[in-house]
Amino acid sequence: MSIWGKYSTEQREEYIKFLQVYGALSNLFRQKHGNLIPYLDSKFQETIYARVFKGENVDIGNTPHDVLSVFGDDRIGIGLKTWMNSKPSYQKVMQLKRYKDEINKFLGKGKEADLAYKISEIKNERMKSDYERLGLSEEKNIYHYITRDEGRFVLQESAYPLVDLNNLKDFNFTQTAFSWSDGLKNYKYTFGDSQIWQHFDSRKKDTLILNEFDVDIIDDPFDFLMKAYFEFMDKFKIEKEPDIVEVYLPLYSYRDKQVGLKSGLNAWNASPKNKGSSTLRPLNEVYIPIPREFHNKYPDFFTKNIFEFEKQQKAFSGDKKDKPQVRFHLQLPNGKKIPALVTQSNMKGLQSGSNTERDENGKRYGQSALGQWLLVDVLGLKERKLVTREWLQKKGTDSVRLWRDKDDYSIIHIDFAPIGSFEAFMSGEEIPENDE
Repeated sequence: MSIWGKYSTEQREEYIKFLQVYGALSNLFRQKHGNLIPYLDSKFQETIYARVFKGENVDIGNTPHDVLSVFGDDRIGIGLKTWMNSKPSYQKVMQLKRYKDEINKFLGKGKEADLAYKISEIKNERMKSDYERLGLSEEKNIYHYITRDEGRFVLQESAYPLVDLNNLKDFNFTQTAFSWSDGLKNYKYTFGDSQIWQHFDSRKKDTLILNEFDVDIIDDPFDFLMKAYFEFMDKFKIEKEPDIVEVYLPLYSYRDKQVGLKSGLNAWNASPKNKGSSTLRPLNEVYIPIPREFHNKYPDFFTKNIFEFEKQQKAFSGDKKDKPQVRFHLQLPNGKKIPALVTQSNMKGLQSGSNTERDENGKRYGQSALGQWLLVDVLGLKERKLVTREWLQKKGTDSVRLWRDKDDYSIIHIDFAPIGSFEAFMSGEEIPENDE
């Protein structure tokens, strides 16, 4: 069964109606009328797909999957795309500007196999990183895409596999691009913009045409919207306050803009916990820095008035194990939930840890739980190599996004955020999208 088939008939019909309405308003976005191919904005497509099918929008800026759908124990990553014309064509699927120098080492006659392998390897690594971030398996993810013809939308679904590194073939150079195949999909890499493109073809056995339907474009959508607004506005709820509280934190020191040598994501590099010991700290022992400036600006995010809580901690004189802590659970995007706390002097560290709760293997949660997901599983640090700001940026991030329900401090959600997100957040600017 396709992923489309897992959704209810009512959901599928509602999704199609939203697309028809948006397509009908195409002339809102054109200076000249006469183009009968309906318009569809990719961000609207992501939003409405997640809304109608009860999915989660997980795109954090140039990441492989846009929406996460969960069916029981199955977690499906979905890449969403739209373009004009239903005939087979190449479409952009991944940006590799940060890897350009690595890739350019393999340019030249006689290096075709090595070049295809390097580009494919980088693509797979980024895919696998997203699998770890979101808790996905390798074989179930899909592309859901909409092609647009004159007065018509066509919905299609295709497999979204890793590149088969053991079957690279059909190499071909042109002045502007390099193409290859792995027997399942055809790819090309364009030199000018460092993009990977994938060939989409509805005739392929791993591709399904899900539905196709007409879209009637309104000649004067401005008049339509004006009349609809004043006729129906009193029947709709006006959003006043957001239901969630959202903040961002840096994965580096806000003060010197670098990752500390023995702190933050390099806390594993600090001196052994026991004086005189030669036992190194675990690689996944980390904490996320919380600048004092953040607490000054958002003192009520982790608890109601963190400064008052800090005073209570300092005044506490009882047994150390009973000392009050700012504790909660971190909801990871892979579906797991881990205990966490705000700790250290000046409440400067966000880390995982619990003396009582245990994971599925019976082990107590410690400071390593957050680091295992963040630093090792997703960002891919496999050896004792110091994390730097530049290394993070090559991975496409330097910040995390945190959010919780407005009146609930018990569960805080976390995910990666695009480069520059924390600086923009503290400055009151729009969060960047990281399109490279």
